[in-house]
Amino acid sequence: MKLNVARTLEDLRLVLLDPKCAGPETVYWVFGKATIDVSWENMTIITPGLLGRELPKTYGHYHGTNIDEIYAEVSGEGILLLQKKIEGDGTFVPNEVSEVLLIKVSHGEQVTIRPQYGHSWSNTGPQPLITYDNWKAGHSPSDYEVIKDLHGMAYYLTMEGDKIVPFPNPNYRNLPEPLFLTVGEFNRRVSE
Repeated sequence: MKLNVARTLEDLRLVLLDPKCAGPETVYWVFGKATIDVSWENMTIITPGLLGRELPKTYGHYHGTNIDEIYAEVSGEGILLLQKKIEGDGTFVPNEVSEVLLIKVSHGEQVTIRPQYGHSWSNTGPQPLITYDNWKAGHSPSDYEVIKDLHGMAYYLTMEGDKIVPFPNPNYRNLPEPLFLTVGEFNRRVSE
């Protein structure tokens, strides 16, 4: 097992709803070669708690390749935020998305992410969220650039009482309402 990334609260401030918030010092870790099973390349562990009123999350990114990515939830509770790119006349429109999906993933479930979706995980439970993924193509700084420039994904996932509430990122235009889906509902939607 090899530590690939340890993202701190300082690393994430630019993509948070409240960049001045308090929270855990390290928000998440990504380990490579973390399993014996060769179908999985990486393991991500996201700490529980809050970043101000926002749920702990991964930075978020798009992929610069045309390859699907598969995630499996191993332990904990989480939501996978997917936002679909708008590409007008073959040109990527960074500050608009055609849909935002909030997928509640349970232990053992898998989600296939198509290349046109930016994505970020949020830990919604009291324990660390642990996921595996099969991403072997690596990441370049450009994968994260759009999210960095727009100060986060299209929505910030906040806690209000015991309810998860999506808060719109004002740096995006014409935001669609987010849809909460189960993995089964998402799989049916993308296979149509």
